[in-house]
Amino acid sequence: MRSGDLRSGDLQSGDLQLAGLNQIGAESDWGWAVHCGHSLDVLKVFGFMLLYLIRHAESQNNATPAYNRVEDPALTAVGRLQARHLAQWSEGLKFDMLITSPVLRALQTARPIHECTGHHVHVWDNVFEQGGIFRGFGPDAKQGGPGLTRRQIHQQAAGDVSLCTLDGSIGESGWWGRPRETQAEAWQRAAMVAKRLVACASKQAEALVVVTHADFKRKLLMTLLPESLGPNQINRLSNTGVTKLEWDASAWRLSYLDEVTHLPARLVTGIKV
Repeated sequence: MRSGDLRSGDLQSGDLQLAGLNQIGAESDWGWAVHCGHSLDVLKVFGFMLLYLIRHAESQNNATPAYNRVEDPALTAVGRLQARHLAQWSEGLKFDMLITSPVLRALQTARPIHECTGHHVHVWDNVFEQGGIFRGFGPDAKQGGPGLTRRQIHQQAAGDVSLCTLDGSIGESGWWGRPRETQAEAWQRAAMVAKRLVACASKQAEALVVVTHADFKRKLLMTLLPESLGPNQINRLSNTGVTKLEWDASAWRLSYLDEVTHLPARLVTGIKV
């Protein structure tokens, strides 16, 4: 296992019970966030770490009506330009790990960062968008798709197996292959990712860059900062928008939210918070 890398499989079911997440029911998003955030109290990890949470660049689904949605869209031409500007910005950033979702649009956003900085790419199986890979649109769209295979993810992320580490759960039949994820499951996953990030601090990681997705980023922020962000403070987030947090001893602090200063105004897409 590489320094700073804790796999989701290392988290036991007791961790979720400790977080109060076995009580799946009719609680609000805010209630879930408070449960998840207070679960971090059990992780008294000393150290300091910076976390940069980044939404992927504009995808084809972002640029078309919902009824034209596809299960795993690529970036648009605008998205590719956004990713290039983000990568150029990242060249001036000091960080230890580049982490990305296994979803195509996130991989295509992380790839230019890898190429500009030379950082090894870590593909985590639990920072994907809420819902996972599913077909159709609307609340009744629940049929899951397979997702990219292990080989396809290696090709998209870095082009060389030696430059990319994938979680062990990601196989050759596709990384997803199950029905659409529920809201409650997404909240549970946010709690798991929160612990995984803190574990990186315990392994002396100083700064992480995580390429993820708008809805999951929102849940993760509400999990990490349950007493700092109100339930209605975070709306949809900008494509390639950067949110910076600091971990200091036993708590997260927000430095800035959804910054897009690396983009020219004509390339800003998504809703600015």
